[in-house]
Amino acid sequence: MESSIVKKVVSFLAAAVGGLLVVASAAAPTLAQQGSALTRTVIVVVRSLRSDSGQLIGGLYTSASVWLGEDRAAANCHAPIHRGEAHCVFVVPVTDHIAFAGMHDEDGNGQMNRDILGLPQEGYAFSNDVREPFGPPTFEAASFTPRALHPFIIHARYGI
Repeated sequence: MESSIVKKVVSFLAAAVGGLLVVASAAAPTLAQQGSALTRTVIVVVRSLRSDSGQLIGGLYTSASVWLGEDRAAANCHAPIHRGEAHCVFVVPVTDHIAFAGMHDEDGNGQMNRDILGLPQEGYAFSNDVREPFGPPTFEAASFTPRALHPFIIHARYGI
């Protein structure tokens, strides 16, 4: 029965935000007891993607000690892009602050394409739309407090 309720909530959210949702687990509860850890559903919407080609690859991080570390995200998302938007639904441990980092993998090779100087050639996005002049933002600058079932909206950027 709980799975049925979750599916209805996800269907409602899909209609409310007007797009496709990539659900980390179709039967994932909004707030559930898993062993000794509580989890929370966090919805991130990335807008301003310049094309519907490829996919958005993103991760949700729960602390500065793991921020942007390879294979260190609490949850990952590979979302299709529709009309310049991608929607991710994450199920992560309950925490006061989390941060999102994502990239528009336009060519589907699974990595950020860079030019000869190392500058990004594909889109990227960080929570709070934070942008640093010389590299990625800190966890503190990108972190936010998730609100239950309220999409967190950010915007993709291209170039420096």
